[in-house]
Amino acid sequence: MALKNSILGFFLKIIIGILLIWLGSAVACVLWQTLPLLPWASVESGVFFGGFAVYLLIHFLLYKPIFSHVLAHELTHALAAVMMGGKVSSLEASDKGGTTVVNKSHVLISLAPYVFPFYTAVTVLFYLVAAPQHRIYFLGLIGFTYAFHIALTLYSLSHHQPDLQEGGVIFSVIFILTGNIIVLLMLICLIWPTVLPWSVAFSETSQWVAHLGFRFWSWASPYLSHLGGRAS
Repeated sequence: MALKNSILGFFLKIIIGILLIWLGSAVACVLWQTLPLLPWASVESGVFFGGFAVYLLIHFLLYKPIFSHVLAHELTHALAAVMMGGKVSSLEASDKGGTTVVNKSHVLISLAPYVFPFYTAVTVLFYLVAAPQHRIYFLGLIGFTYAFHIALTLYSLSHHQPDLQEGGVIFSVIFILTGNIIVLLMLICLIWPTVLPWSVAFSETSQWVAHLGFRFWSWASPYLSHLGGRAS
């Protein structure tokens, strides 16, 4: 029974990985179309990318805020566990690493910190409730915290990460890359809603999913037909 479940889990992981690549490719195509349309010279863009650049300067020239990253990492593990019906027994964080003890294990819990930008999400909540004239300040913080997430996620992935073992390294990398592409699309919808409204992002992503699926089928069907002919 354990062997059967292991084989079933292996093939299920392959199917989910293929679907994630499919979805991530569709979202990447939407991003590719959208990025040239962004108002790069606007005040909002300047503040967002200014905050982004400030963090990168701090990261590469001054110091890497490892403790803040580890704290966000462990808090995200805990949040993901609670959202999936689990319980958190303990949480520890330091500049040398951290641990979160939960009563259930799942690949989504393990990989959530590599996709979910914790401090950016908190800043977005303040941005949404702030008065319109004050939102510009939070845009800079969104850019700052988003750069924090990207830079330190890449930094942590360059070191050994046990979190990737539960889902397997290849599947985990696919999951992380696709998740971060989706998060970037969501940020663009939030910051530049006139350029890419939520409804348009959803519809264009759906169109690209269908288009890429059709293109793949057009490419694969001759080979499948050939294999079917040989089998008969």
